[in-house]
Amino acid sequence: MTNKEIEKQNFILWYSLYATEKELEMARTNNTETLNRLLKEYAEEIDKIDKSRRFYERITRPASGLTQGFDAALEINYSSYERNNTVLENVY
Repeated sequence: MTNKEIEKQNFILWYSLYATEKELEMARTNNTETLNRLLKEYAEEIDKIDKSRRFYERITRPASGLTQGFDAALEINYSSYERNNTVLENVY
């Protein structure tokens, strides 16, 4: 892994997992040039993170303030006549 790949991985992980608004503001104050360079270089990944974060916040904090639940049950119907005959023939 090259130094550039390690830098990218570290920055993306920091930005996605740990960077709060307060930390971003401190980074802007103390390391403006570096932060701007990293934000510019990895803008596509940061955009994905921001979209995911906004989507997650919209789900977990709707207007009512309660967590919104989703029913993600998936039903698969394998009971077609031809499939049942095939399965039963293989068993006998």
